[in-house]
Amino acid sequence: MNDREKRDFDAGLAEEVDAFLTGQPTRRSFITRFGQMVGMLPLSGALLSSVSTFALAQAELELADPSTPLGKAQALALEASTVGPKDGSAYRAVEAAKQFAGVNLNMTYEAGLQALDPRNFSGPMWQDMTGITSSVAELANPDMYSKAVAEHFAGSGAFDVLDISPAWTPSLADGGVIAPLDDYIAKYMNLADLEDYHPLYKALPTYKGKIWGFFDDGDMFALYYRKDIFEDPKMIEAYQAKFGKPLAVPTTWEDYAQTAQFITDQMAPEVYGAGHFRKAGSPGNHFDFMQQFRTNGGELFDENMQAGIAGPAGLKTLENMIAANTASIPGNNELDAVSLWAAFLTGKVAMIYSWPPTGRMTAGYSQTATAINFIPQSEVAGKIGYAVVPGNPEHATGFNKALSADSANPEAAYLFMQWITSPPVSLARVMLPYALRDPYRLSHFKSDLYAELWPDAKEYLVNLNNSANVGVLDLIMPGAQDYFLSLDRMATDVWAGADPQTALNTAAAEWNDTTDRLGADSQKAFYEEFLKLPGATADNTVEKLGMAVKLD
Repeated sequence: MNDREKRDFDAGLAEEVDAFLTGQPTRRSFITRFGQMVGMLPLSGALLSSVSTFALAQAELELADPSTPLGKAQALALEASTVGPKDGSAYRAVEAAKQFAGVNLNMTYEAGLQALDPRNFSGPMWQDMTGITSSVAELANPDMYSKAVAEHFAGSGAFDVLDISPAWTPSLADGGVIAPLDDYIAKYMNLADLEDYHPLYKALPTYKGKIWGFFDDGDMFALYYRKDIFEDPKMIEAYQAKFGKPLAVPTTWEDYAQTAQFITDQMAPEVYGAGHFRKAGSPGNHFDFMQQFRTNGGELFDENMQAGIAGPAGLKTLENMIAANTASIPGNNELDAVSLWAAFLTGKVAMIYSWPPTGRMTAGYSQTATAINFIPQSEVAGKIGYAVVPGNPEHATGFNKALSADSANPEAAYLFMQWITSPPVSLARVMLPYALRDPYRLSHFKSDLYAELWPDAKEYLVNLNNSANVGVLDLIMPGAQDYFLSLDRMATDVWAGADPQTALNTAAAEWNDTTDRLGADSQKAFYEEFLKLPGATADNTVEKLGMAVKLD
Protein backbone atom coordinates (compact mmCIF):
# COMPACT_ATOMS: atom_id res chain seq x y z
CA MET A 1 0.00 0.00 0.00
CA ASN A 2 1.61 3.29 -1.09
CA ASP A 3 1.22 6.60 0.76
CA ARG A 4 -1.67 7.81 -1.40
CA GLU A 5 -3.56 4.53 -1.08
CA LYS A 6 -2.99 4.56 2.66
CA ARG A 7 -4.33 8.14 2.99
CA ASP A 8 -7.40 7.17 0.99
CA PHE A 9 -7.94 4.07 3.09
CA ASP A 10 -7.55 5.96 6.39
CA ALA A 11 -9.98 8.65 5.22
CA GLY A 12 -12.55 6.08 4.18
CA LEU A 13 -11.99 4.19 7.40
CA ALA A 14 -12.67 7.25 9.53
CA GLU A 15 -15.95 7.85 7.67
CA GLU A 16 -17.01 4.24 8.11
CA VAL A 17 -16.12 4.24 11.82
CA ASP A 18 -18.24 7.36 12.33
CA ALA A 19 -21.13 5.88 10.37
CA PHE A 20 -20.83 2.57 12.20
CA LEU A 21 -20.87 4.15 15.64
CA THR A 22 -23.98 6.23 14.85
CA GLY A 23 -25.87 3.20 13.57
CA GLN A 24 -26.04 4.20 9.92
CA PRO A 25 -26.51 1.56 7.21
CA THR A 26 -22.78 1.10 6.68
CA ARG A 27 -22.55 -0.86 9.93
CA ARG A 28 -22.43 -4.26 8.26
CA SER A 29 -20.01 -3.09 5.60
CA PHE A 30 -17.74 -1.69 8.31
CA ILE A 31 -17.52 -5.02 10.10
CA THR A 32 -17.13 -6.89 6.83
CA ARG A 33 -14.48 -4.51 5.60
CA PHE A 34 -12.43 -4.87 8.73
CA GLY A 35 -12.71 -8.63 8.57
CA GLN A 36 -11.40 -8.47 5.03
CA MET A 37 -8.70 -5.88 5.63
CA VAL A 38 -7.24 -7.83 8.52
CA GLY A 39 -7.78 -11.25 7.08
CA MET A 40 -4.01 -11.67 7.37
CA LEU A 41 -4.27 -11.10 11.11
CA PRO A 42 -5.38 -14.18 13.04
CA LEU A 43 -5.30 -13.06 16.64
CA SER A 44 -3.81 -14.90 19.59
CA GLY A 45 -6.61 -17.14 20.69
CA ALA A 46 -8.11 -17.75 17.25
CA LEU A 47 -10.27 -14.68 16.74
CA LEU A 48 -9.89 -15.03 13.01
CA SER A 49 -9.37 -18.28 11.18
CA SER A 50 -7.92 -19.11 7.83
CA VAL A 51 -9.66 -21.43 5.39
CA SER A 52 -6.36 -22.45 3.91
CA THR A 53 -3.81 -24.96 5.09
CA PHE A 54 -0.47 -24.90 3.39
CA ALA A 55 3.22 -25.28 4.09
CA LEU A 56 5.51 -22.31 3.87
CA ALA A 57 9.22 -22.78 3.51
CA GLN A 58 11.27 -20.28 5.45
CA ALA A 59 12.36 -17.12 3.68
CA GLU A 60 15.62 -15.21 3.98
CA LEU A 61 16.52 -14.01 7.44
CA GLU A 62 15.05 -10.56 8.06
CA LEU A 63 16.84 -8.48 10.67
CA ALA A 64 15.93 -5.05 11.96
CA ASP A 65 18.27 -2.05 11.83
CA PRO A 66 21.01 -2.99 14.33
CA SER A 67 20.76 0.45 15.96
CA THR A 68 17.11 -0.13 16.97
CA PRO A 69 15.97 -1.93 20.13
CA LEU A 70 14.68 -4.83 18.05
CA GLY A 71 17.90 -5.01 16.06
CA LYS A 72 19.92 -5.07 19.26
CA ALA A 73 17.74 -7.83 20.71
CA GLN A 74 18.18 -9.90 17.55
CA ALA A 75 21.95 -9.41 17.70
CA LEU A 76 21.99 -10.55 21.32
CA ALA A 77 19.94 -13.62 20.42
CA LEU A 78 22.45 -14.50 17.72
CA GLU A 79 25.36 -13.93 20.07
CA ALA A 80 23.83 -16.08 22.81
CA SER A 81 23.30 -18.85 20.25
CA THR A 82 26.76 -18.84 18.70
CA VAL A 83 29.17 -17.31 21.22
CA GLY A 84 27.54 -18.08 24.50
CA PRO A 85 27.48 -18.14 27.45
CA LYS A 86 28.24 -21.75 26.73
CA ASP A 87 26.01 -23.02 29.53
CA GLY A 88 23.05 -21.10 28.13
CA SER A 89 20.10 -23.01 26.71
CA ALA A 90 20.32 -21.24 23.35
CA TYR A 91 24.00 -22.09 22.86
CA ARG A 92 23.57 -25.68 24.07
CA ALA A 93 20.64 -26.22 21.68
CA VAL A 94 22.53 -24.90 18.67
CA GLU A 95 25.68 -26.92 19.36
CA ALA A 96 23.74 -30.14 19.89
CA ALA A 97 21.54 -29.56 16.85
CA LYS A 98 24.41 -29.30 14.37
CA GLN A 99 24.60 -33.11 14.24
CA PHE A 100 21.16 -33.05 12.59
CA ALA A 101 22.14 -30.75 9.70
CA GLY A 102 20.05 -31.57 6.65
CA VAL A 103 16.94 -32.53 8.63
CA ASN A 104 13.73 -30.62 7.89
CA LEU A 105 11.35 -29.87 10.76
CA ASN A 106 7.62 -29.55 10.05
CA MET A 107 5.77 -27.34 12.49
CA THR A 108 2.27 -25.97 12.89
CA TYR A 109 1.45 -22.31 13.40
CA GLU A 110 -1.76 -20.34 13.44
CA ALA A 111 -2.29 -19.00 9.93
CA GLY A 112 -1.30 -15.44 9.14
CA LEU A 113 1.03 -13.12 11.00
CA GLN A 114 1.92 -15.74 13.62
CA ALA A 115 3.70 -17.74 10.92
CA LEU A 116 5.92 -14.84 9.86
CA ASP A 117 8.15 -15.40 12.90
CA PRO A 118 9.41 -18.87 11.88
CA ARG A 119 9.34 -17.95 8.23
CA ASN A 120 11.24 -14.66 8.36
CA PHE A 121 13.19 -14.68 11.60
CA SER A 122 13.55 -17.73 13.84
CA GLY A 123 13.45 -20.37 11.10
CA PRO A 124 16.13 -18.80 8.87
CA MET A 125 18.36 -17.96 11.86
CA TRP A 126 18.12 -21.57 13.09
CA GLN A 127 18.97 -22.88 9.63
CA ASP A 128 21.97 -20.57 9.27
CA MET A 129 23.39 -21.83 12.56
CA THR A 130 22.50 -25.54 12.45
CA GLY A 131 21.77 -26.53 8.85
CA ILE A 132 18.28 -27.66 9.91
CA THR A 133 15.51 -26.37 7.65
CA SER A 134 11.86 -25.96 8.58
CA SER A 135 8.46 -25.81 6.95
CA VAL A 136 5.41 -24.19 8.49
CA ALA A 137 1.90 -25.60 8.13
CA GLU A 138 -0.45 -22.66 8.53
CA LEU A 139 -3.69 -23.80 10.15
CA ALA A 140 -6.88 -22.18 11.36
CA ASN A 141 -6.88 -22.34 15.15
CA PRO A 142 -9.36 -25.24 15.58
CA ASP A 143 -7.43 -27.21 12.94
CA MET A 144 -4.27 -26.92 15.02
CA TYR A 145 -5.91 -29.45 17.34
CA SER A 146 -7.90 -31.60 14.91
CA LYS A 147 -5.12 -31.85 12.32
CA ALA A 148 -2.57 -32.93 14.93
CA VAL A 149 -4.94 -35.62 16.19
CA ALA A 150 -5.82 -36.82 12.69
CA GLU A 151 -2.18 -37.13 11.67
CA HIS A 152 -1.42 -39.04 14.87
CA PHE A 153 -4.22 -41.51 14.22
CA ALA A 154 -2.97 -41.90 10.65
CA GLY A 155 0.58 -42.49 11.89
CA SER A 156 1.82 -40.09 9.22
CA GLY A 157 4.59 -38.44 11.20
CA ALA A 158 3.58 -35.25 9.38
CA PHE A 159 4.61 -32.88 12.18
CA ASP A 160 7.58 -32.45 14.47
CA VAL A 161 6.70 -29.33 16.48
CA LEU A 162 3.12 -28.42 17.39
CA ASP A 163 1.76 -25.08 18.53
CA ILE A 164 -1.08 -25.96 20.90
CA SER A 165 -3.41 -24.19 23.26
CA PRO A 166 -2.72 -25.05 26.91
CA ALA A 167 -6.35 -26.20 27.13
CA TRP A 168 -5.51 -29.11 24.82
CA THR A 169 -2.56 -30.47 26.79
CA PRO A 170 -4.41 -33.13 28.82
CA SER A 171 -6.22 -34.56 25.80
CA LEU A 172 -3.14 -34.59 23.58
CA ALA A 173 -0.93 -36.03 26.31
CA ASP A 174 -3.34 -38.82 27.26
CA GLY A 175 -3.99 -39.49 23.60
CA GLY A 176 -0.31 -40.01 22.86
CA VAL A 177 -0.22 -37.12 20.38
CA ILE A 178 2.51 -35.20 22.22
CA ALA A 179 5.58 -36.44 24.09
CA PRO A 180 6.92 -35.39 27.51
CA LEU A 181 10.10 -33.31 27.51
CA ASP A 182 11.53 -34.10 30.94
CA ASP A 183 14.41 -36.32 29.76
CA TYR A 184 15.46 -33.85 27.06
CA ILE A 185 15.27 -30.97 29.53
CA ALA A 186 17.54 -32.82 31.97
CA LYS A 187 20.01 -33.51 29.18
CA TYR A 188 20.15 -30.16 27.38
CA MET A 189 18.59 -27.24 29.23
CA ASN A 190 20.06 -24.76 31.65
CA LEU A 191 17.40 -25.32 34.30
CA ALA A 192 17.62 -21.70 35.43
CA ASP A 193 15.61 -20.85 32.30
CA LEU A 194 12.58 -22.57 33.81
CA GLU A 195 12.73 -20.11 36.70
CA ASP A 196 12.62 -17.22 34.23
CA TYR A 197 8.97 -17.93 33.39
CA HIS A 198 6.41 -15.89 35.26
CA PRO A 199 4.89 -18.28 37.85
CA LEU A 200 1.49 -18.19 36.12
CA TYR A 201 3.01 -19.52 32.92
CA LYS A 202 5.66 -21.89 34.26
CA ALA A 203 3.13 -24.54 35.23
CA LEU A 204 0.92 -24.32 32.13
CA PRO A 205 2.66 -27.08 30.13
CA THR A 206 2.72 -29.45 33.13
CA TYR A 207 0.30 -32.34 33.48
CA LYS A 208 0.41 -35.36 35.79
CA GLY A 209 3.86 -34.41 37.01
CA LYS A 210 5.48 -34.13 33.57
CA ILE A 211 6.35 -31.26 31.24
CA TRP A 212 4.59 -31.48 27.87
CA GLY A 213 5.89 -28.37 26.16
CA PHE A 214 7.34 -24.91 26.54
CA PHE A 215 5.00 -22.00 27.15
CA ASP A 216 5.33 -19.44 24.38
CA ASP A 217 2.69 -16.67 24.45
CA GLY A 218 1.53 -14.48 27.34
CA ASP A 219 -2.04 -13.77 26.21
CA MET A 220 -3.05 -11.84 29.31
CA PHE A 221 -6.01 -9.47 29.17
CA ALA A 222 -5.28 -5.97 30.44
CA LEU A 223 -7.21 -2.71 30.64
CA TYR A 224 -6.21 0.05 28.20
CA TYR A 225 -7.67 3.50 28.82
CA ARG A 226 -7.45 7.08 27.63
CA LYS A 227 -5.29 8.99 30.11
CA ASP A 228 -6.25 12.30 28.55
CA ILE A 229 -9.92 11.67 29.36
CA PHE A 230 -9.35 10.43 32.90
CA GLU A 231 -7.05 13.41 33.58
CA ASP A 232 -9.34 16.04 32.02
CA PRO A 233 -10.19 18.58 34.76
CA LYS A 234 -13.73 19.05 33.43
CA MET A 235 -14.38 15.31 33.50
CA ILE A 236 -12.90 15.04 36.99
CA GLU A 237 -15.09 17.86 38.28
CA ALA A 238 -18.25 16.47 36.67
CA TYR A 239 -17.65 12.98 38.01
CA GLN A 240 -17.03 14.26 41.53
CA ALA A 241 -20.21 16.32 41.39
CA LYS A 242 -22.29 13.37 40.16
CA PHE A 243 -20.93 10.55 42.29
CA GLY A 244 -19.20 12.23 45.21
CA LYS A 245 -15.88 10.51 44.58
CA PRO A 246 -12.86 11.02 42.30
CA LEU A 247 -12.83 9.87 38.70
CA ALA A 248 -10.41 6.94 38.62
CA VAL A 249 -9.51 3.91 36.58
CA PRO A 250 -12.08 1.32 37.72
CA THR A 251 -11.07 -1.54 39.98
CA THR A 252 -14.50 -3.21 40.25
CA TRP A 253 -16.88 -4.24 37.49
CA GLU A 254 -19.60 -2.04 38.97
CA ASP A 255 -17.30 0.99 38.80
CA TYR A 256 -16.27 -0.04 35.30
CA ALA A 257 -19.85 0.14 34.00
CA GLN A 258 -20.56 3.34 35.92
CA THR A 259 -17.42 5.06 34.63
CA ALA A 260 -18.05 3.91 31.07
CA GLN A 261 -21.63 5.20 31.20
CA PHE A 262 -20.45 8.52 32.60
CA ILE A 263 -17.95 9.00 29.76
CA THR A 264 -20.55 8.04 27.17
CA ASP A 265 -23.06 10.48 28.65
CA GLN A 266 -20.46 13.26 28.67
CA MET A 267 -18.69 12.68 25.35
CA ALA A 268 -20.80 10.65 22.89
CA PRO A 269 -20.94 10.51 19.92
CA GLU A 270 -17.32 11.65 19.67
CA VAL A 271 -16.15 9.15 22.30
CA TYR A 272 -17.91 6.29 24.07
CA GLY A 273 -16.97 5.00 27.50
CA ALA A 274 -16.11 1.42 26.56
CA GLY A 275 -16.21 -1.24 23.89
CA HIS A 276 -16.14 -5.03 23.92
CA PHE A 277 -15.88 -7.78 21.37
CA ARG A 278 -19.23 -9.44 22.00
CA LYS A 279 -19.88 -10.84 18.53
CA ALA A 280 -20.75 -14.53 18.62
CA GLY A 281 -17.62 -16.63 18.11
CA SER A 282 -15.22 -13.73 18.64
CA PRO A 283 -14.59 -15.32 21.40
CA GLY A 284 -14.85 -12.40 23.80
CA ASN A 285 -18.07 -13.53 25.47
CA HIS A 286 -16.68 -16.63 27.14
CA PHE A 287 -13.35 -15.02 28.05
CA ASP A 288 -15.12 -12.11 29.71
CA PHE A 289 -17.65 -14.28 31.53
CA MET A 290 -14.89 -16.56 32.83
CA GLN A 291 -12.84 -13.72 34.28
CA GLN A 292 -15.76 -11.85 35.86
CA PHE A 293 -17.45 -15.02 37.14
CA ARG A 294 -14.42 -16.06 39.14
CA THR A 295 -13.82 -12.50 40.37
CA ASN A 296 -17.41 -12.64 41.65
CA GLY A 297 -16.62 -15.78 43.64
CA GLY A 298 -18.04 -18.31 41.22
CA GLU A 299 -16.90 -21.94 41.05
CA LEU A 300 -17.05 -23.61 37.66
CA PHE A 301 -18.03 -27.06 38.99
CA ASP A 302 -19.15 -28.41 42.35
CA GLU A 303 -17.78 -31.53 44.05
CA ASN A 304 -20.07 -33.71 41.91
CA MET A 305 -18.95 -32.05 38.66
CA GLN A 306 -22.27 -30.26 38.24
CA ALA A 307 -21.95 -26.87 36.55
CA GLY A 308 -21.77 -23.97 38.99
CA ILE A 309 -22.32 -21.16 36.50
CA ALA A 310 -26.06 -20.65 37.06
CA GLY A 311 -25.82 -19.43 40.66
CA PRO A 312 -25.70 -15.88 42.07
CA ALA A 313 -22.15 -15.28 40.81
CA GLY A 314 -23.21 -16.13 37.28
CA LEU A 315 -26.23 -13.83 37.40
CA LYS A 316 -24.15 -10.99 38.84
CA THR A 317 -21.60 -11.50 36.06
CA LEU A 318 -24.20 -11.27 33.30
CA GLU A 319 -25.80 -8.22 34.91
CA ASN A 320 -22.41 -6.48 35.03
CA MET A 321 -21.74 -7.38 31.40
CA ILE A 322 -25.18 -6.04 30.34
CA ALA A 323 -24.49 -2.76 32.15
CA ALA A 324 -21.13 -2.49 30.37
CA ASN A 325 -22.82 -3.13 27.02
CA THR A 326 -25.33 -0.35 27.68
CA ALA A 327 -22.47 2.07 28.33
CA SER A 328 -20.57 1.10 25.17
CA ILE A 329 -20.33 2.16 21.56
CA PRO A 330 -23.29 1.47 19.26
CA GLY A 331 -22.98 -1.95 17.71
CA ASN A 332 -20.93 -3.19 20.67
CA ASN A 333 -22.55 -6.62 20.55
CA GLU A 334 -21.55 -7.11 16.89
CA LEU A 335 -17.88 -6.21 17.31
CA ASP A 336 -15.02 -8.65 17.03
CA ALA A 337 -11.64 -7.79 18.51
CA VAL A 338 -10.33 -6.29 15.28
CA SER A 339 -13.28 -3.94 14.90
CA LEU A 340 -12.88 -2.93 18.53
CA TRP A 341 -9.18 -2.24 18.01
CA ALA A 342 -10.10 -0.03 15.04
CA ALA A 343 -12.52 2.00 17.14
CA PHE A 344 -9.95 2.39 19.91
CA LEU A 345 -7.12 3.33 17.56
CA THR A 346 -9.27 6.00 15.93
CA GLY A 347 -10.17 7.56 19.28
CA LYS A 348 -13.80 6.45 19.54
CA VAL A 349 -13.53 4.48 22.79
CA ALA A 350 -12.16 5.42 26.21
CA MET A 351 -11.58 1.93 27.68
CA ILE A 352 -11.10 -1.57 26.34
CA TYR A 353 -9.66 -4.79 27.73
CA SER A 354 -7.98 -7.13 25.33
CA TRP A 355 -4.78 -8.95 24.41
CA PRO A 356 -1.26 -7.45 24.67
CA PRO A 357 -1.02 -6.42 20.97
CA THR A 358 -3.38 -3.59 21.99
CA GLY A 359 -0.47 -1.79 23.65
CA ARG A 360 1.81 -2.14 20.65
CA MET A 361 -0.89 -0.99 18.25
CA THR A 362 -1.98 2.04 20.25
CA ALA A 363 1.66 3.13 20.49
CA GLY A 364 1.98 2.76 16.71
CA TYR A 365 4.77 0.20 17.02
CA SER A 366 2.97 -2.67 15.29
CA GLN A 367 2.26 -0.51 12.26
CA THR A 368 5.98 -0.01 11.64
CA ALA A 369 6.08 -3.48 10.06
CA THR A 370 5.31 -3.78 6.36
CA ALA A 371 3.24 -6.90 7.02
CA ILE A 372 0.86 -5.10 9.37
CA ASN A 373 0.81 -1.50 8.18
CA PHE A 374 -2.72 -1.88 6.81
CA ILE A 375 -3.95 -1.57 10.42
CA PRO A 376 -5.16 2.00 11.05
CA GLN A 377 -2.49 4.31 12.33
CA SER A 378 -2.95 5.13 15.99
CA GLU A 379 -4.57 8.46 16.74
CA VAL A 380 -4.16 7.90 20.48
CA ALA A 381 -0.40 7.27 20.74
CA GLY A 382 0.94 8.78 23.96
CA LYS A 383 -2.56 9.01 25.45
CA ILE A 384 -2.99 5.41 26.64
CA GLY A 385 -2.63 4.15 30.17
CA TYR A 386 -2.36 0.54 31.30
CA ALA A 387 -4.13 -1.07 34.25
CA VAL A 388 -5.14 -4.46 35.59
CA VAL A 389 -8.61 -5.56 34.51
CA PRO A 390 -10.98 -5.25 37.52
CA GLY A 391 -10.54 -8.25 39.76
CA ASN A 392 -8.90 -11.16 37.96
CA PRO A 393 -7.99 -10.79 34.28
CA GLU A 394 -8.22 -13.78 31.97
CA HIS A 395 -5.20 -15.43 30.46
CA ALA A 396 -7.11 -15.90 27.23
CA THR A 397 -5.65 -18.98 25.50
CA GLY A 398 -1.94 -18.54 24.54
CA PHE A 399 0.31 -21.20 23.03
CA ASN A 400 2.63 -23.97 24.15
CA LYS A 401 5.26 -25.46 21.88
CA ALA A 402 4.87 -29.24 22.04
CA LEU A 403 6.82 -32.16 20.63
CA SER A 404 4.86 -34.45 18.33
CA ALA A 405 5.05 -38.01 19.61
CA ASP A 406 5.23 -39.15 15.97
CA SER A 407 8.17 -36.98 14.97
CA ALA A 408 10.84 -38.77 12.97
CA ASN A 409 13.35 -36.27 14.38
CA PRO A 410 12.33 -35.81 18.01
CA GLU A 411 15.71 -34.70 19.35
CA ALA A 412 16.20 -32.10 16.62
CA ALA A 413 12.64 -30.90 17.16
CA TYR A 414 13.17 -30.63 20.91
CA LEU A 415 16.38 -28.65 20.46
CA PHE A 416 14.61 -26.19 18.19
CA MET A 417 11.90 -25.74 20.83
CA GLN A 418 14.47 -25.16 23.56
CA TRP A 419 16.28 -22.62 21.43
CA ILE A 420 13.27 -20.66 20.21
CA THR A 421 11.83 -20.27 23.73
CA SER A 422 15.17 -19.53 25.44
CA PRO A 423 15.36 -16.11 27.13
CA PRO A 424 17.42 -14.20 24.53
CA VAL A 425 15.72 -15.68 21.46
CA SER A 426 12.20 -15.41 22.84
CA LEU A 427 12.83 -11.77 23.75
CA ALA A 428 13.64 -10.94 20.13
CA ARG A 429 10.52 -12.83 19.02
CA VAL A 430 8.09 -11.05 21.38
CA MET A 431 9.55 -7.75 20.17
CA LEU A 432 8.72 -8.48 16.52
CA PRO A 433 6.04 -5.94 15.56
CA TYR A 434 4.12 -8.39 13.40
CA ALA A 435 4.26 -11.88 14.93
CA LEU A 436 1.76 -11.52 17.83
CA ARG A 437 3.76 -13.45 20.41
CA ASP A 438 3.45 -11.65 23.74
CA PRO A 439 5.82 -11.31 26.73
CA TYR A 440 5.81 -14.15 29.24
CA ARG A 441 9.29 -14.43 30.78
CA LEU A 442 10.50 -12.34 33.71
CA SER A 443 13.41 -11.29 31.51
CA HIS A 444 10.86 -10.00 28.97
CA PHE A 445 9.08 -7.89 31.57
CA LYS A 446 12.40 -6.53 32.85
CA SER A 447 13.96 -5.95 29.41
CA ASP A 448 15.50 -2.52 28.90
CA LEU A 449 15.42 -3.08 25.14
CA TYR A 450 11.70 -3.83 25.06
CA ALA A 451 11.15 -0.78 27.27
CA GLU A 452 12.71 1.36 24.53
CA LEU A 453 10.18 0.37 21.85
CA TRP A 454 7.91 3.33 22.72
CA PRO A 455 7.99 5.97 25.46
CA ASP A 456 5.89 4.15 28.06
CA ALA A 457 6.61 0.56 27.05
CA LYS A 458 8.09 -0.11 30.49
CA GLU A 459 4.74 0.72 32.11
CA TYR A 460 3.07 -1.64 29.66
CA LEU A 461 5.44 -4.48 30.61
CA VAL A 462 5.01 -3.89 34.34
CA ASN A 463 1.24 -4.00 33.91
CA LEU A 464 1.37 -7.29 32.00
CA ASN A 465 3.44 -8.74 34.84
CA ASN A 466 1.06 -7.37 37.46
CA SER A 467 -1.92 -8.72 35.54
CA ALA A 468 -0.36 -12.18 35.49
CA ASN A 469 0.09 -11.99 39.27
CA VAL A 470 -3.70 -11.91 39.75
CA GLY A 471 -4.74 -13.55 36.47
CA VAL A 472 -6.96 -16.59 36.05
CA LEU A 473 -6.56 -19.32 33.44
CA ASP A 474 -8.78 -20.70 30.75
CA LEU A 475 -10.26 -24.04 31.66
CA ILE A 476 -7.69 -26.75 30.82
CA MET A 477 -9.41 -30.10 30.34
CA PRO A 478 -11.17 -32.14 27.66
CA GLY A 479 -14.38 -30.56 26.48
CA ALA A 480 -13.15 -27.05 27.23
CA GLN A 481 -14.19 -25.81 23.80
CA ASP A 482 -17.72 -27.21 24.28
CA TYR A 483 -18.03 -25.49 27.65
CA PHE A 484 -16.80 -22.25 26.09
CA LEU A 485 -19.25 -22.47 23.18
CA SER A 486 -22.12 -22.87 25.64
CA LEU A 487 -21.06 -19.64 27.36
CA ASP A 488 -20.87 -17.86 24.02
CA ARG A 489 -24.37 -19.00 23.04
CA MET A 490 -25.67 -18.01 26.46
CA ALA A 491 -24.25 -14.51 26.26
CA THR A 492 -25.38 -14.02 22.66
CA ASP A 493 -28.93 -14.99 23.65
CA VAL A 494 -28.87 -12.51 26.53
CA TRP A 495 -27.64 -9.70 24.28
CA ALA A 496 -30.64 -10.51 22.05
CA GLY A 497 -33.04 -10.10 24.97
CA ALA A 498 -33.20 -13.51 26.66
CA ASP A 499 -33.74 -13.65 30.42
CA PRO A 500 -30.28 -13.93 32.04
CA GLN A 501 -31.23 -16.56 34.61
CA THR A 502 -32.97 -18.70 32.00
CA ALA A 503 -29.94 -18.45 29.72
CA LEU A 504 -27.65 -19.41 32.61
CA ASN A 505 -29.79 -22.45 33.39
CA THR A 506 -29.67 -23.55 29.76
CA ALA A 507 -25.89 -23.15 29.62
CA ALA A 508 -25.46 -25.07 32.88
CA ALA A 509 -27.55 -27.93 31.48
CA GLU A 510 -25.34 -27.96 28.38
CA TRP A 511 -22.25 -28.08 30.59
CA ASN A 512 -23.68 -31.05 32.46
CA ASP A 513 -24.46 -32.79 29.17
CA THR A 514 -20.88 -32.27 28.02
CA THR A 515 -19.56 -33.62 31.32
CA ASP A 516 -21.83 -36.68 31.14
CA ARG A 517 -20.85 -37.35 27.53
CA LEU A 518 -17.15 -37.30 28.40
CA GLY A 519 -17.65 -39.15 31.69
CA ALA A 520 -18.18 -37.37 34.99
CA ASP A 521 -15.51 -39.36 36.85
CA SER A 522 -12.97 -38.78 34.12
CA GLN A 523 -13.81 -35.07 33.93
CA LYS A 524 -13.53 -34.73 37.68
CA ALA A 525 -10.00 -36.11 37.55
CA PHE A 526 -9.07 -33.64 34.82
CA TYR A 527 -10.67 -30.76 36.72
CA GLU A 528 -8.77 -31.67 39.87
CA GLU A 529 -5.53 -31.53 37.85
CA PHE A 530 -6.55 -28.11 36.56
CA LEU A 531 -7.24 -26.83 40.07
CA LYS A 532 -3.61 -27.54 41.00
CA LEU A 533 -2.44 -24.82 38.61
CA PRO A 534 -1.80 -21.30 39.91
CA GLY A 535 -4.59 -19.13 38.55
CA ALA A 536 -7.20 -21.86 38.27
CA THR A 537 -9.43 -19.87 40.63
CA ALA A 538 -9.52 -16.40 42.13
CA ASP A 539 -8.45 -17.96 45.43
CA ASN A 540 -5.22 -19.49 44.12
CA THR A 541 -3.79 -16.79 41.91
CA VAL A 542 -0.05 -16.34 41.86
CA GLU A 543 -0.50 -13.45 44.30
CA LYS A 544 -2.73 -15.44 46.67
CA LEU A 545 -0.14 -18.23 46.66
CA GLY A 546 2.60 -15.80 47.72
CA MET A 547 4.48 -16.07 44.44
CA ALA A 548 3.74 -12.62 42.99
CA VAL A 549 6.55 -11.00 41.02
CA LYS A 550 7.14 -7.37 41.96
CA LEU A 551 8.75 -5.05 39.44
CA ASP A 552 10.02 -1.53 39.96
